[in-house]
Amino acid sequence: MKKTKKNVVDTKRMVKWLRIIIILCITIIAIEIGYIGLSYYNRTKSIIYTDTLNSFKETSDGYLVVGNSDFKNSKFNDYEKKYKKAKFAKYNNDFEIEFESAYTKGYSSYFSDIIEYSDGFIAVGGAQYNKEQVKDNATDGLIVLYDKKGKQVKTKSVQIAGDTTFNKVLLLDDGFIVVGQSILQNMVIGTDPDGGALIIKYNFDLKEEWRANFGGSKSATFNDAIIDKDYIYLVGKDATRYGMIAKYTLSGERVYAKTYEYTDTVGFSSIVKVGNNFFVAGSKTINIDAKDTDKVTEGLILKYNSDGEVLDEVTFSRNNALRFNKIVSDGNDLIVVGHTYKKDEEKSTDTYNYLDYRGIIVKYNTNLEKISNNKENGAGIDYFSDILVTSDGYLVGGASSSKELGSNNKDYRTYFLKYSKDLERESYK
Repeated sequence: MKKTKKNVVDTKRMVKWLRIIIILCITIIAIEIGYIGLSYYNRTKSIIYTDTLNSFKETSDGYLVVGNSDFKNSKFNDYEKKYKKAKFAKYNNDFEIEFESAYTKGYSSYFSDIIEYSDGFIAVGGAQYNKEQVKDNATDGLIVLYDKKGKQVKTKSVQIAGDTTFNKVLLLDDGFIVVGQSILQNMVIGTDPDGGALIIKYNFDLKEEWRANFGGSKSATFNDAIIDKDYIYLVGKDATRYGMIAKYTLSGERVYAKTYEYTDTVGFSSIVKVGNNFFVAGSKTINIDAKDTDKVTEGLILKYNSDGEVLDEVTFSRNNALRFNKIVSDGNDLIVVGHTYKKDEEKSTDTYNYLDYRGIIVKYNTNLEKISNNKENGAGIDYFSDILVTSDGYLVGGASSSKELGSNNKDYRTYFLKYSKDLERESYK
């Protein structure tokens, strides 16, 4: 074919466009490689910080806080990259940390409760000491005695049925009582005659003085307890979705244990006495025959007499899933904190359900008539664990990832919320 001026121009134009296309392709590939590299870098460097509050107590000069943490932002302990460790911290009245102690033995661990006694502090929870426990998500019951400066003095681990944990500690003149559970590990069939919901009395040298258990089932547990005169009143669950209230003497003899149908899988989580009656908080399953993924739960308060008879009950509804975690009294009023939660469809995957928690606080009178309520609506997760009554309001402790409560919608940090008597949030720390 004879070359013409027009053919030469067309050829040069085609070569020019091919060069442009090639350059664009190379640029796009370079951007994609850079993006992949940056994403990988961010995933390896942007590690979510976890610092929880399970329980807190007021002292004469501040607050005692227990939970667990990876200590990523801690000034007191080394960062734990793989396993979260039990945490005990002392805050002053301005919510500044005075000391922070980590239980570093073993693998993952946590503290559920803390009390002050004459020589220091007693923290209880659970800890994993071998890879088998890590695989089975099982723990030994954990007790740690601290001195007044937060230094560990004595520790004790307890194992009975295979998976043991302590949820509450009560102070006596001559020692202390721990309550919790000891059940068979996952995939182990049967029950243990010494297992189930658990009560153990120790002296201050960590020597066991007596022990009592109830149920021996694979799910029975005591979550909370109070001492009233010569008796211990305990709440938890007997079996899946069977809440339980029990009464024992101070020497471990059972007076009664009564169940309530139907709760959620946690059962009853908190108990308080007002006047001659006992008020128990937890969650109630409304549609018990539905599939687990479709079950609806509501916050629950039950009113009992000392004989374990139900006098009244009330539920509180918000979304499809709600529970009350803690109940306290303020004169003749009852204040409960808990959470609502629902599945976040965008963040959930085929193998993991991302639950979006929102903290909630509600006030009732002792006739179980609702007075007021409030709910946090941040962009992250807000979880209410515990509450203290103050002279002018209420102090709520928990953990949050919300920017609205001082986090960054990613890191899970301990916080304190101050509410007025009318349940208006005034501040957070």
